[in-house]
Amino acid sequence: MNLSNIFSTLDSQIPIVALEVLSPEEATIIQWLTTTAQEKLTLPVYFWNLGVSALEQCLIAVDGGLVFKPVPDYKKPPLADPLIFVFDYINSFDGAGVFILGDVHPFIGKNSPQLSWDILTRVKNLYHRLKPTEKRIIFLGQNIELHESLVRLIPYCEVPLPLVEQIEEHLNSYLQYLLESAQEQEVQFTVSLAAEERETLARAALGLTLEEISDFLRLTVKERLSSNGIVIDATVTPLVVKYKTRLLAQMGIELGKPATIPFGGLDLLREWLQRRRRLFTQQARLLHLPQPKGVLLAGPPGTGKSIVAKNIATILNLPLLQLDIASMLGSLVGESEGNVRRALKTAQAIAPCILWIDEIEKALSGQGDTSGVSQRILGNILTFMSECTAGVFVVATCNDPSALPSELKRKGRFDELFFVDLPTEPERSQILSIHLQRFGITVEDEYLEAIAANTVKFSGAELETLAAEAALLAFDQGRPQQVTLGDLETCRNSITPLAVQDAAAVERMRDWAKAARPASSAIAVTTKSLKTARFRNLN
Repeated sequence: MNLSNIFSTLDSQIPIVALEVLSPEEATIIQWLTTTAQEKLTLPVYFWNLGVSALEQCLIAVDGGLVFKPVPDYKKPPLADPLIFVFDYINSFDGAGVFILGDVHPFIGKNSPQLSWDILTRVKNLYHRLKPTEKRIIFLGQNIELHESLVRLIPYCEVPLPLVEQIEEHLNSYLQYLLESAQEQEVQFTVSLAAEERETLARAALGLTLEEISDFLRLTVKERLSSNGIVIDATVTPLVVKYKTRLLAQMGIELGKPATIPFGGLDLLREWLQRRRRLFTQQARLLHLPQPKGVLLAGPPGTGKSIVAKNIATILNLPLLQLDIASMLGSLVGESEGNVRRALKTAQAIAPCILWIDEIEKALSGQGDTSGVSQRILGNILTFMSECTAGVFVVATCNDPSALPSELKRKGRFDELFFVDLPTEPERSQILSIHLQRFGITVEDEYLEAIAANTVKFSGAELETLAAEAALLAFDQGRPQQVTLGDLETCRNSITPLAVQDAAAVERMRDWAKAARPASSAIAVTTKSLKTARFRNLN
């Protein structure tokens, strides 16, 4: 069932439907349901939830706003269960109407600790008894997951996040409303946004609900109010990004910043990404070319998978979202899965984009999970990856691929599984150069080659540490930004690589890597001595 045909569903003698909506949009959706029910079904609309002391009729005021009017004959006895009473009231109601019941789903939800068999059976009874009547019920709420016995009875749909065209239309209408309000209060109100700037603002607001966009505009107006009036111009766009960033962070989604450090090496991965860059363009979509699904990057800790994930967004020229599944795990049954579904829905609204899931094995391995939450979250992610066609490119990083469920690793789930091994000798030289340049330090190529030859089991993170330690050593000795080969060799001897400390784990991962694609070209392994470098200025 889609939102557009919810009333044709109700009109076809299906008496109960479920509608999932994000909390900020509830009032807007109730208003839309009220207006549409009166137009298509010519039926009055009523609203009830546990926070309302009485049943209320929903009315549309002269100015188009929503008004709630208590129903006089709805009188719940003091000791009666409010939910059971409202169901009994609807069953015995002598008339017709659409009853919107908010936040009822925990009492009829799958695996919910609040599940009530009394309420569940009443819902099933109502479903059959309301069919021949003109009474209809809409369950409204967030994170709806119905009990198995209701899934085939009650059609379900979600209210999608607005598209860029809908946001732009809303911006135009709401700015006009603010302009008229300012004129009534004799406040100068200026909207200085060209057509292209309005579209840019709308795209920056993707992922927000229309009500959240309205909240942002009102907040901006209040903050910009001065003796010279209010000006809404292109400078509002970065403000909406900050506003969205804060809201998404509360949902466990971080808007990633562009990569500030390039990654060294990994030529095969880089080449693979460059070939897919054009698939996210409008030209590719018009040709109906398949959108890339994503990649799984697995490798020992510290090999630069996180830096690569950020750089992928730069290479593909797409916004970066980081999904923190651990922060989404709620205490209530079904809450975690609902949070993940909502985050995926947000990513789809912002698409095309990169969705980065860091250390995915920690959230989906299922170790110590007796409630099945990990499996249900995994199911949500797998369904999303197989069904999403909006251009969400999933980048999952993993330190231990053996802990991942086999469903996630099989061919076809991701476009490709890349093994990010410890860097090769040329890659180590390149990585060292990148990190030394961050401190404004330039070192002779032969020095870098010499150190690279003697850091065989160093990861990218350990090479970064080596560069930082050498820069600090030179600074302490009064030679800022003048790192010598001796400094690098001294610091190298003080670092014991993880691949040495836990060699068995690295070898196990390399065994798994036989089923994956290498991220770097293979080179012949050679060992050099420091004496092979034509170094100068040892101290």
